[in-house]
Order: sequence, then C-alpha cells, then structure tokens
Amino acid sequence: MNSETIRDRKMDRKQLDAWLTAEQGGEEDVADAALAHLFAAVPKVQPRSVAFVEQTVTAAWRWRTRRRRLLAGAWTAAAALIIAGAAIAYSASPLLGGSAAKAIAFLTGHTVPWLIAYASVALHGWLTLGHVGAVVASALITPGRVAAVVGVELLGILAFYALHRIASAERLGDAQV
Repeated sequence: MNSETIRDRKMDRKQLDAWLTAEQGGEEDVADAALAHLFAAVPKVQPRSVAFVEQTVTAAWRWRTRRRRLLAGAWTAAAALIIAGAAIAYSASPLLGGSAAKAIAFLTGHTVPWLIAYASVALHGWLTLGHVGAVVASALITPGRVAAVVGVELLGILAFYALHRIASAERLGDAQV
C-alpha cells in the first residue's frame, strides 16, 4: 500500500467519524453535509470495457444457438406433420384403405396370440423365481442356518485375505499368513 491510499483511508475514517458525531449530536444540517462529503469521497466503480464485450458476445452466441435449435425443432415438427398427413391420406384413399385394413388385421391376428403366449411364459417364469426365492428364504431363516452361512462367508473372506497376502509378497518365502 502506498502512502496516498493510507492517507485516503484515514481521511475517509475521519469523515465517517464526523458524520456519526453530527448525527448523534442531533445536528441535521452538519450531518447531511458530512454524509454528502463522505459519499463524494467514495471512489466510483467503472466497468471494464473488456468484460462488457465478453458478456455481449456470449449473449449473442447463446441467442444464435437457441435460434438454431428452435429452427431445427420447427423443421422436424413440420416433417413429422407432413409424414403423418401422407400416412393418413394413404390409408383414407378408397382403393388402398381396404388393403391397409386387411394387412393390419392379418398382422394382429397372427402376432397377438404369440405375444400373449410369450407374456404368459414370462409371467410363469417370474412366478417360479419368486417361489424359489421364498423357499430359499424360509430355509435360511432359522438361526442355526444363518450362523452357518455367516461362518462360510467369513471363512471365504479369510481365504481371500490370505491369497491377497501371498500374491502381494515379492517372494513366496516372504508371505506371513
């Protein structure tokens, strides 16, 4: 800090003290003048021109990107409407409408029974898995079996720990289990 900055801060402090003293003393005119003098000494903050340019360019690029996205969405919606209109016009024509209805009836008549059969097979599979899970859970729910399962798990963890110690040793003779 240079001496001017220190002197300015002391000056600002003196002006603040003068305003507070006048305000507490009830001297309205002196307090108003001290406050005006105090605010006149506050340095003005000027925006950097580079920051303004950066913000303006960023806003313009964002607007351009948004406009492009909106145009792409509008073209996609227009194409979808044209395709849907063509499909409706094709199926509504008297010569082709009957053939389209026959094709739809044929496909649904042959595919729906297969879909129902596959759905029932899948449902039976899930029901079977649920039944197996319930049987396993009921078999493991007794305290003795739970203790046995936990013991086997702990033994497995101990075996993995021992294998890790053996594998991480540089020589086989260095392993201490």
